[in-house]
Amino acid sequence: MTLSKTFIKANIWAIAGVAVLVTVLFQFVDPAPPKEITIASGSETGRYFELAHRLKDELRQEGVSLNVLTTAGSQDNLERLTAEDSPVSIAFVQSGMEEIFDAGETSLHGLTSLYYEPIWLIYRKSLEVEYVSDLRNRRIAVGEQGSGTKAVAEFLLNENGLLFGAGKTERVEVGGEDAVTLLESGEIDAGFFMVSAGSEMILRLIGIEGFEFLNMRRHEAYRARYRSLTSVPITEGLLDLKQNLPPEDRMVLAAVATLVVNDKFHPSLTPIVLEAMRRVVSNGGVLEQRDEFPSGENVGYPLTKEADHYFEYGPPFLLRFMPFWAASLVDRLVILIIPLLVILIPLGKLAGPVYRWRIRSRIYKWYKYLRETDQKIVGGTIQDNLDMERERLEKLENELASVEVPLSYSDELYHLRQHVEYVSRRLKAIEAGRSEAKE
Repeated sequence: MTLSKTFIKANIWAIAGVAVLVTVLFQFVDPAPPKEITIASGSETGRYFELAHRLKDELRQEGVSLNVLTTAGSQDNLERLTAEDSPVSIAFVQSGMEEIFDAGETSLHGLTSLYYEPIWLIYRKSLEVEYVSDLRNRRIAVGEQGSGTKAVAEFLLNENGLLFGAGKTERVEVGGEDAVTLLESGEIDAGFFMVSAGSEMILRLIGIEGFEFLNMRRHEAYRARYRSLTSVPITEGLLDLKQNLPPEDRMVLAAVATLVVNDKFHPSLTPIVLEAMRRVVSNGGVLEQRDEFPSGENVGYPLTKEADHYFEYGPPFLLRFMPFWAASLVDRLVILIIPLLVILIPLGKLAGPVYRWRIRSRIYKWYKYLRETDQKIVGGTIQDNLDMERERLEKLENELASVEVPLSYSDELYHLRQHVEYVSRRLKAIEAGRSEAKE
């Protein structure tokens, strides 16, 4: 048996113990992050859809494939996040939806806020609208069913008493380009739009003669009732300096675009998604300052612990120097390596003594045989089995000739061989004396 085999055999108990420990610890290690995830975005003409594809390009560089799902908007996205059979694990959601959407037993968390989403109430100038309440008995586009636009529009109309009773408005559930078409054709009197200040749609609408967007003079009163909204100034010329749009300072209400995840979203993907969104939105826009977003503020849903850690300390240390998959693997294995080291260090100290005990036990086994043979010689009983004892001793000599032991035990092996030779000489002397007696 070679020294390595002897060492393994001597410490097979430790190897088995480590195997059991690794098996147990693996139960507590997070599974590897998926290489493919699905995001619920919005309509193909909206900014959610645009950002989803930019995020897709960024994540591709990290080896993660992002499937972009076109939806009606925030409410539709939340419904997909909470549906059991839905592949969606991350979605764009307008802030404030958490106040009106029932997630049931599904646990939803926020990752980040991304940019302001102004609420534009576009109306015909001929209507002479000063407050939302002046839209009584009018036909108004409130956004598609399932959209965040519809949720905010109905809140504003309801607060002004325009949803029920005499003089209620007629709600038309369309949004985006369809709503623009109805406005231009005169089929509706006003429409709610939730798009960025740089949207071509808004510039086109307010640039058309006869259309205007409402100055929300009572914005503070609305904010007191719908706390997820914020007030955003649209200063003179902000939208178009050449045409000086708007011609004077105004205020609009705004929600905040956020990213929301469910329990299907792997937590280790959080930093690469946030880093990707930082590269996409950190330059700001017409309403956003540079580096104002992404942010952990105004998210609505509670942040995941990974997102909270990111906004407080930045990306994980390993991710700053290693590719995502390598950093993720190391991070996951920490829970395995530390307990293993705690166990392996004492086991390593025991391995040497156990191995030494194993080597010495073999030598002692041979000495036991020699002692038994010597006792037979002294007791005079060796004569009955002399030939058999000679054969056993010869086999022992042959076995010792092929034995391998560490250098530190060579002296014990050679002492043993000397003692075997000594007993062998005594057996030969007894055999010779027996032969002379026969003669």
